[in-house]
Amino acid sequence: MSPFLFVLVMEVLTLMLRQRIEQNGGFSYHWRCEAVQLFQLSFADDLLLFSKAEPNSIQLFKDGLIDFAELSGLQANLQKSHLILSRSAAAYRDSLLAILDFQEGHLPLRYLGLPLLASRLTISDCQPILRKMEARIKGWEGVMLSFAGRVQLIKSVLSALQVYWAMAFILPKHIIKEIEKRLRNFLWKGNLDTGYAKVSWQQ
Repeated sequence: MSPFLFVLVMEVLTLMLRQRIEQNGGFSYHWRCEAVQLFQLSFADDLLLFSKAEPNSIQLFKDGLIDFAELSGLQANLQKSHLILSRSAAAYRDSLLAILDFQEGHLPLRYLGLPLLASRLTISDCQPILRKMEARIKGWEGVMLSFAGRVQLIKSVLSALQVYWAMAFILPKHIIKEIEKRLRNFLWKGNLDTGYAKVSWQQ
């Protein structure tokens, strides 16, 4: 499905769910979403639904998805769909999972390469970006690269990874230093080995 067509289809689903919410009267918004009455977000080919963890709201979502499937022929992939609950909703866990027939999910989930978090980004959450950089650099170690070639790879590939994460999160200072360390080592030595730089990184 093309991105534009997906947007149109998701708009139909949004309108169907909103109509149910307004007509039903038993829907409870997630407490962080109530002020703006947010109950769904669509990205790429994924859909996020938000509500208070209680049976009436979850059943409303379930009924809306069934109506949408009957109208469009599109159904949620149960193997890839997750219900994520807060600790305070543990009492409703079994009943809510039974309503949706989804798998239980836990934060952080990964979406488009980034972690979905309910709290501030930690150093451990950032390990994937370091591992990805290391994997890229190790893949280039066997290639004869000039200094200019390494500069180009840093600018176009490695730095792009950092920018992608930085667009969504404020990276911890420790992680920024670790990223700079890997870029510096690759620039001067062509690998991950620590060595003396010929010019300071700031220059």
